[in-house]
Amino acid sequence: MKSSKRKICQVLALVVSGMGASLAMAAGPVIQGGGSSLVAPTIGSVSNPNSEIGLYTTNNATFTYYSVGSGAGQNGFLNNQPTYFGSSVSGTVHFANSDAALTTAQVTSYNAGTVGANSGPLIQIPYIVTAITVPVVNGPAVTSSITPQTTPGQAHSIALNDDDLCGIFSGKLTNWNQVINPETKVAYTTNAPITVIYRADGSGTTELLTRHLAAVCTTGNTAAGVKFVDSLTFANTSAFPSGVPGTFKGASGSSGVRNALTTAGTAAVAYLSPDYTNTFLASQSAVVTSSGALQLPVASLYNSSNGTYYAPTYANATTALGTISAPTGTAASDPTQWVPVSGSAYTALANPSSGYPVSGTSQIILSQCYADPTVTSNVQSFLNNHYTSASYASVVHGNGFDTVPSGFQSAISSNFLSNTSGNNLDIGDAGICGVLYTGR
Repeated sequence: MKSSKRKICQVLALVVSGMGASLAMAAGPVIQGGGSSLVAPTIGSVSNPNSEIGLYTTNNATFTYYSVGSGAGQNGFLNNQPTYFGSSVSGTVHFANSDAALTTAQVTSYNAGTVGANSGPLIQIPYIVTAITVPVVNGPAVTSSITPQTTPGQAHSIALNDDDLCGIFSGKLTNWNQVINPETKVAYTTNAPITVIYRADGSGTTELLTRHLAAVCTTGNTAAGVKFVDSLTFANTSAFPSGVPGTFKGASGSSGVRNALTTAGTAAVAYLSPDYTNTFLASQSAVVTSSGALQLPVASLYNSSNGTYYAPTYANATTALGTISAPTGTAASDPTQWVPVSGSAYTALANPSSGYPVSGTSQIILSQCYADPTVTSNVQSFLNNHYTSASYASVVHGNGFDTVPSGFQSAISSNFLSNTSGNNLDIGDAGICGVLYTGR
C-alpha cells in the first residue's frame, strides 16, 4: 500500500511539474530591462499590482525590471550585456531606463558597433517627468508661514535657495547655523553639523541635480576649488579635485540613500526622487506606504527667476519643463533630439524660469527591431498602455511623477507606436525589421 501511495504521489508530481512547464511556456519570453532606481517603484514587478508591470497582464510575455542605476542601465542596453543588471542575469537586454540622457558620443558609438548593427535604430524617449527632492532630516524646525507643504502633517517646509544648495552640496556650509533662511534673511539658529549623503553609483538622479548646480553655482556660493559639472557621478574629480569632504557619505541606489538618511542619527541632507521620500509627494509608492515607513521631511526650493517657493510636486516639475517640444520631421530619427543635452532648451531646463528648479525627465531606451515578434508586440503594447492608459497615469502620479506633456505623447505614438508620422521609426516596422536588421 505504501508503495502504491508513493507511485501515485510520483505521478501527481510529474503531472504538476508538466503543468508548470506548460504554464511557463504559455507565459512566453521574459522581456527584461533595468537602470534607473528613480522609476523602479513605478515600473515595479508582477507581484506589485500598483505598478505598471503589475497592471500589465498577458499570457504572452513577462516583464522584469532591475533597479541598478541609470549608468548601469545605459551600459547594459548599449552593450546588450545583462550582467550589468546582476552577475547571474542572462539573456537579452530589451530596454533600459535612465534619468540621464544618452550623449551624442554614446549614440554614435552604438550605431557603429555590432549591437547597433543587429538591433536597428536606437530609440530614446521621455518616460516620465520628475522633480529631484532635497530631503532634510534632523534639520531646523519649520516655523514658516510662507513655504508650501512637502511632508505629511507639516503645513510648511524648510526653504532652500540656490546659495544654500551650492553651499551645502559643495561643503562650504557645514552647519545649519551657517545656512541663511531665504525668508528671514538670517541664519537658522539650529547648531547641527550637516552630513551630505550622495549617490556613489552612476546615477541619473545625480545628473539632474548636478545639471542645476552647474548652472547656478559660482565661486561665491561654493566651497573653494569645487566646480560642479553635469555628470552621473557626484564625487567626480572635475567637480571635487581634492575629493569630497569627510562629512560627505556615499550610498548606492535610491534605496541606499534613503536607508542612510533614516539611520543618520544627525542632521543630514541628500537628494532623492519623490517616490523614496513620503506619502504627501508619492501617495502610492511601495517604498513609503509600507508599514512603519519613515516619512522623510523635504525642503521646498526657491526659484530665483520668478521669486517663488516650489514644492517638488509633479505639477511643479512639469511647469519647469516650460515650452520644450518634441522633434519633428527628420529630427525625430535622432535619439539625442528627444531629450535636450545642449542648446537653449537644455539651459532652460537646468535653471527654469518657473516651476520647481531641479526637474527633468527620465527616459526609456529601446531598439526599433526585436528578433522575437512576441517581444515586439508586447513592448508596443506596454508602451501604449504607459502613454495612453489612465490606470498607468494613476500609477505614475501615485509615485510622485507626471506623465510626459501631451505634445510628446502624440509625437511618441505617431513615430514609435505607429507610423502615422510616415517616418518609419515605429517599433517592428515591417520594411526595416527583418529586412535591414535581424533585431535584438
